[in-house]
Amino acid sequence: MRRATWLWLFGAFVAFSSVASAADLPRPAYRPAYKAPIFSPEPAYSWTGFYVGVHGGYGWSEFSGGDPTTGTSDVEAKGWLGGAQLGYNYQIGSFVIGAEGEYSWADVKYVVDDPLGLGGGQASLKNDYFATLALRLGYAMDRWLMYAKGGAAWTRDKWDITDGIGGFGNGTFSRTGWMLGAGVEYAFWNSWSAKFEYNYLHFGSIDEMLTTGGGLTATTPSVSLNTHLLKIGLNYRFF
Repeated sequence: MRRATWLWLFGAFVAFSSVASAADLPRPAYRPAYKAPIFSPEPAYSWTGFYVGVHGGYGWSEFSGGDPTTGTSDVEAKGWLGGAQLGYNYQIGSFVIGAEGEYSWADVKYVVDDPLGLGGGQASLKNDYFATLALRLGYAMDRWLMYAKGGAAWTRDKWDITDGIGGFGNGTFSRTGWMLGAGVEYAFWNSWSAKFEYNYLHFGSIDEMLTTGGGLTATTPSVSLNTHLLKIGLNYRFF
C-alpha cells in the first residue's frame, strides 16, 4: 500500500514538472505570412545641366522707314525660321537660372511687285537670320518649367530691288539690339524636353544706303525694326 502511494506521488510530481517547464518555454515569435512592400517616392526632376537643341517657328518684322526708293514707309515682313540652341541651367529649389544662345536661319520677307509703278521689277526686304544671347530665370514644378529671358539680339536686313528696265539696287545691313522673351518647357522623357517660346526683338534706327545702278537712285532712310518670333523646340540635357 505504501509503495503504491509513493509511485502515485512520484508520477504526479513528474507530470507537474513537465507542465511547469512547458509554461516557462518562450513563445514562438509571430511572423506575418508576407512583408509589406516599402514604397519610396520618385525623386524630383532636376533641370541642372548643359543642353543642346533645335527649334523652328514663325516670325514677323515691322520695318519703319523701310523703302529707300520712295522715302519713309512702314512694311511688315513675314516668314519661317529654324535653327539651334545651346544653354546651361542651374536649379536652386524651385528656381532655375541659366544662359542660352540661339541662332535661327530665317526667310522673314516682304515682297512687292512693280515697286516704282513702271510696269515691272520687284522689291524684296528680308531678315535672313536672327541670333540671341540671353539670361534665363525660371520656376520649376517638377517636369514643368516656366521661364523668362532677356539679353542681346542680332539680325541682318537684305534689300534687292529691280525696276524692270535695267535699274537695280541692293544692300546688306547688320543690326544689334536687345530681346525679351518668355516660354514654357516640359521634360517628357529622361533627358528630353520640349518648349514653346515667344521672343520680342528691338533694333534701333540705322541708315541704309543701297548700292544702285542702271539709272536707279535711292534715298538713305533711317530704318528701325521690331521683330516678333514664335518658336517650338526640342532640347537634350546632359545631367
